[in-house]
Amino acid sequence: MPVRRREVELTVERPLRPDLPSGGAVRLSAKFEVAADGTGPDHAALARALDELQADLDGLVGPLLAAAPATRSERDLTELVETYRPRQRELIDLLLGEGELTAGEHARLVEYLSAPPAPAEAVPTPPERPVETPLAAVPAVVARPEAEGRPVAELLRFYQITSLKQAGAVRGRREISFAEYMALKRHFQDAEARDARHETSGVRST
Repeated sequence: MPVRRREVELTVERPLRPDLPSGGAVRLSAKFEVAADGTGPDHAALARALDELQADLDGLVGPLLAAAPATRSERDLTELVETYRPRQRELIDLLLGEGELTAGEHARLVEYLSAPPAPAEAVPTPPERPVETPLAAVPAVVARPEAEGRPVAELLRFYQITSLKQAGAVRGRREISFAEYMALKRHFQDAEARDARHETSGVRST
């Protein structure tokens, strides 16, 4: 007697760090119940569910290719300081975790922060001319983003997002926050639900 299926399960998995297989992985699953007569979700429903799982995975850990460390030459300390203006060790660690810095670049910036400031050379200046403050002594002003993020309409227009999968890819590039990605996800799920209700009402009216 053949075994009757009771459910269908889709699973996607992605390593947290492609360059470190032992660093753990993220696994997302979706389950579908099978009716008593053996009928289950059709191919279109499974394809939509798979796209949503892939988009969620992109939003959490980024696309697989984007997550792989890029092969490039390491930048010198001057370029790193001009690019990132580091003030705190936490920021440098975050850039390393997101793949923006290599291990060598991270070590250079850590050493730069821990080094004592170089003594300023005495340069004679006219009394009426104010002494300019060194750039390194100017505190960095970081704009604090709102917890809710930008409106969905603005995100759709600015990044030309037309699907949940594209939203996941944009999140994978760290161009939107996780809260903004979740807002986009709700937007596309609500739109899909409205389309389903519209199709159902159209069938009934005929």
